[in-house]
Amino acid sequence: MAAAYPPPWEPIWKRPRTPKPKAEKKRELRKQRRRLQDAGRRRLAAGESRRPRAWQGRIGNAAPRRDAHALSRLRHSTAWL
Repeated sequence: MAAAYPPPWEPIWKRPRTPKPKAEKKRELRKQRRRLQDAGRRRLAAGESRRPRAWQGRIGNAAPRRDAHALSRLRHSTAWL
């Protein structure tokens, strides 16, 4: 009698997993590896193309560089001069 009823509904994450064929698994892994390698290349390119900050590339002694750094920090603060 129980076989006549459809199986009780259960959410998809509770159903037992059906194993994938080996070829499909390898294909997914290939795609994933490719995606990760592309992301790594993009990250490397982004790091290499970054422009130097203005106060780092300043030519001269360290005192004006320190002053410029302090002034820029002051500029972004709420302190009154």
